[in-house]
Order: sequence, then C-alpha cells, then structure tokens
Amino acid sequence: MRHSVHGVHINVIDEGSGPAVLFLHGLGGCWRDWAPQLDSLAARHRVVVVEHRGHGRSEATTGRYSTALFAADAVAVCRQIGVDHAHVVGLSMGGLVAQALALAEPDFVDALVLCDTGTHMTGRMAEAFAAIVAGVRDHGFPDSHGLVTSTAEAWSARTLAERPDIVRDNQRETESTDPQAWARAAQAILDHDSRADLHRITAPTLLVYGEEDGLIIPGKAAPALLEGLPHAELVLIPDAGHLVNLEQPEAFDRALTDWFTRYPVGAPHATQRRAP
Repeated sequence: MRHSVHGVHINVIDEGSGPAVLFLHGLGGCWRDWAPQLDSLAARHRVVVVEHRGHGRSEATTGRYSTALFAADAVAVCRQIGVDHAHVVGLSMGGLVAQALALAEPDFVDALVLCDTGTHMTGRMAEAFAAIVAGVRDHGFPDSHGLVTSTAEAWSARTLAERPDIVRDNQRETESTDPQAWARAAQAILDHDSRADLHRITAPTLLVYGEEDGLIIPGKAAPALLEGLPHAELVLIPDAGHLVNLEQPEAFDRALTDWFTRYPVGAPHATQRRAP
C-alpha cells in the first residue's frame, strides 16, 4: 500500500504482528528482495518493507537523493502506520540507509542488521561505479534479455548453478527501475561515507555477509564496520553472495532470529565497545 510522506508516495508492505522489523532493500530493488523473510517471519513479527523513492511502486522524484533522505522516508512511513521503534535490517544500499537511520533516529532502532554493505566507496571501485552510473543516466540499462552469465560476481557459484531464477528476477527488477531514479540513488551511494560517525551508532549491530560476495567483499568491508561500531558482531554465510538473504534464506533467517532473541524489541541494550 502506498503512503504519502514528505509529499511523495512511498510503497509499503506491512504484514504479520508482533515486534516490528523494518527491511530496507538495495539499489534497483523492491519488496521482492525480502520475499523469503516476509513469508518466514510474519508469523512472529510485524514485517515492514519500505520501497525507497524511485524504486518498485514508490514514486520517483527529481532532485538529489541521499541515504539520509531514504532513511527519513522510511521512518516517516513507519510512524504513519504506528511503528515507533523496530529492528532495522538493511541490505547493500539499504545497509547504508540503515546506518543513516540509526544515526538520525537512534531511539527508533532496537537492534540493527547490516547485510553485504560497507561504509563508503572510494578509489577504483568508486570510479568504476561512477562510470556505470553515467552510462545508465545517459543511455538507460542494457537489456540482459533474461540471460544469466556464469561469472556474475554478485552471486555465489551455487546460486548461479542451481538457482539462476533468483538472479534472473533480480536483473529484471533492476532493468524495470526508472534509469534516472536509479542513477540518483546510485549517486547517493557514492556520496555516502559513515566512517566518522559509526561510533555514534549505539544499537547492537549484526553484520551478515555472503562468503562469496564479489561486490562488497567481506574481508574488506566488515573490518571497518567492526572497528567503527561500538557493539557489532559478524556472521559469514557460505554458498551466498551479495544477496545473502535470497541465496541462503534459512541460514539468514536463523542469524536474524538469534539476534532478535538476544536483543528483543524495547529492551535496554549495552552500548559500550566490545571487550577485546
């Protein structure tokens, strides 16, 4: 259902009952990025999936996008539907949005889960991504014609071999996104840099990565988050790449529910740095 916040229509999936969990998808994604979790968690949780402006069925707007803007949209929608605090789970770009949300609205976040994400993008990676953004902005998306390559670096070898339908559906969703809105969201990723502010995120934070993520390599991204966040732990899931929750939903859901059990909604949480 679409809700109007900040003068923009934002699409929201709101299912189940119980402690609230807010899911934030990645660049070019939509609610389908969280389909397994909608099915598995709604029996015990109120599951809220917000589609960022310019994505899915949410309205695309002109002007600058930012992770802070996406976070403000998400919190405003949640409050409109009666959710004033929740577990917050962000994937890829959604993980950047989750960081921005935790910084801007610390009282909203009971516990945080950051999946296949980082703190910033610089150097050759930023240059390569900026070139892709310019290409999409100027010429639109190249059409995959439903073909899945066997070397797609975002995905695990097992997913490519056994579940190419997951990859194909993800490609289709991205290629259906408005190219200009996608480019504005991609620029928000390039602009994001949370390194100097991570110490202000007091929510207990679980970092979840697919071991075979070739986009956000765990060995490079996780250390910065582990060092910067006052209270963070890491889980690596085998046979999974960048969309760990789609590739290995059972293992991902176990990690989530274990974390939620340790840090229930509404409970006070320790904010001190982990002991070495």
